[in-house]
Amino acid sequence: MQDADISTKQTITQAYEAEKFNRVMDEALHPGGLELTARMAEVAGIRSGFRVLDIASGRGTTACFLAETCGCHLVGIDLSAISISLARRKSWLWKISDSTDFLQADAENIPFRDSFFDVVVGECSFSLLTDKESGAMEIARVLKPGGKLVLTDVILSHLISSDLRRSLTFDCCFSGAQTHKGYMDIFAAAGLQCDHFEDHSRSLKKVTYQVITGYGSLSAFWEQFGPRTSPCCPASEGGDSSRKLWLQLFRETKPGYGLFSFGKPRI
Repeated sequence: MQDADISTKQTITQAYEAEKFNRVMDEALHPGGLELTARMAEVAGIRSGFRVLDIASGRGTTACFLAETCGCHLVGIDLSAISISLARRKSWLWKISDSTDFLQADAENIPFRDSFFDVVVGECSFSLLTDKESGAMEIARVLKPGGKLVLTDVILSHLISSDLRRSLTFDCCFSGAQTHKGYMDIFAAAGLQCDHFEDHSRSLKKVTYQVITGYGSLSAFWEQFGPRTSPCCPASEGGDSSRKLWLQLFRETKPGYGLFSFGKPRI
């Protein structure tokens, strides 16, 4: 793994550990909250007895919710040891620790055997992977034939221009997101076939309001995370310049949010 990829992953991990960010986002850390999580479970057809993997599971909110409401066994993996510890505590408090496991692991190198899971889910996490092709191949590998990947993520209407890409001072779900076709191509190359899509861009607008309400302004949000060079916020140096980059990113890419379902063909 290249040093730049390691640094990016460390930056992302530290940002998503932030207490205020988790508080403002109710620890769901993705647009749509648990309402969209429930819809994702419905599309995936998760039921009792299923083994489900949640990539970049954070503090375990989604994993615990799915284990409790669907009766499945949920495994969450995340790069953050802090988040994994908090997720284990949450599962204990919810009295579902027998139905959940949380491991510190990378979605680009999933520590499970082939064809182990019935369903893999990811919420605003695939866009953060530094090597999406490897991540897609790993997801396909651990899915059972006939299994499903269901993810929600930021979708760009237009790719980021090369000039803007060179100027960006931050890595985030927006800068790492793909177009609709981009996601389709990545997972098709891994052998997964898209069988369902829903547009949930309204959820992205709602979460922007949630952030503004929680921090007072988007500028305050950026400044809060700036000292840690957050993946969702630019560095504190040259704040005006960084804010202009954010505005340019949104103007150029016109981001939305969507739910994808991909199936692994039966042998």
